[in-house]
Amino acid sequence: MPPDVQRILERGKLTVAVLGQDNAPFFMDEQGQLSGLDIQLAQALADQLGVKLDITRSAQTFDQVVDAVYGQKADLAISKISRTLKRAQRVRFSRPYLRMRQGLLVNRLQMAEQTQGRSMVETIRDLRGQVGVIKGSSYVGFLKQKFPQASIVEYPAWEDIVEAVVRGDILAAYRDELEIKKVVRTRPDVALQLQTIALTDTQDSLAVVLPWSSSHLLAFVDQYLDTLTAQYTVDTVLDEYADYWATQRPQP
Repeated sequence: MPPDVQRILERGKLTVAVLGQDNAPFFMDEQGQLSGLDIQLAQALADQLGVKLDITRSAQTFDQVVDAVYGQKADLAISKISRTLKRAQRVRFSRPYLRMRQGLLVNRLQMAEQTQGRSMVETIRDLRGQVGVIKGSSYVGFLKQKFPQASIVEYPAWEDIVEAVVRGDILAAYRDELEIKKVVRTRPDVALQLQTIALTDTQDSLAVVLPWSSSHLLAFVDQYLDTLTAQYTVDTVLDEYADYWATQRPQP
């Protein structure tokens, strides 16, 4: 028996690292019960191994989730983690279970000031101004690479970034297209102040994170992902959790 799998079977549980803060629809605590796309996947892997699922949520940033796996404090992580080359130097990644484009949520007034007769494509290509990203997320690096002229402003939570864009404190928020579309669905009250932009030449792939030494467990995870009949997309995920979004809208 390969040692990386044998340890899990002998222990009788699969320990999965998940970010401490909720991030619907991937993982959220509803009345004391964890649910979401990533939790479903974690439970399915535990079931296939014939062991119990043990969720650990001590990490406060996405990078800390990766650190937990690297430090072997968890067998793997399923926590809306983006595959990046920097992270791949320390850990292994499964094949993606969801591919998304990157996107911008911009303040319409500030963007109009930036455009000044130029096309939107030209303005985005040479994006300047303050752009908000989540501290300790892959988008810190993505922003440096994609928009080197922009000023990075790191926030502890996505909700803080969205509010900063609404107030006009910063030009834009930078994250995956699912989170951008989610704002439009759940915050119709700010739709007139914001504009969404999907970056068609980018990709953000979410994958399971495993220790660099867990080669057989990686093969097991990949094979399970290959057996899934439904291939998730941004729109299918949003549609699947449409009822959840309806309960999150601000009440008039």
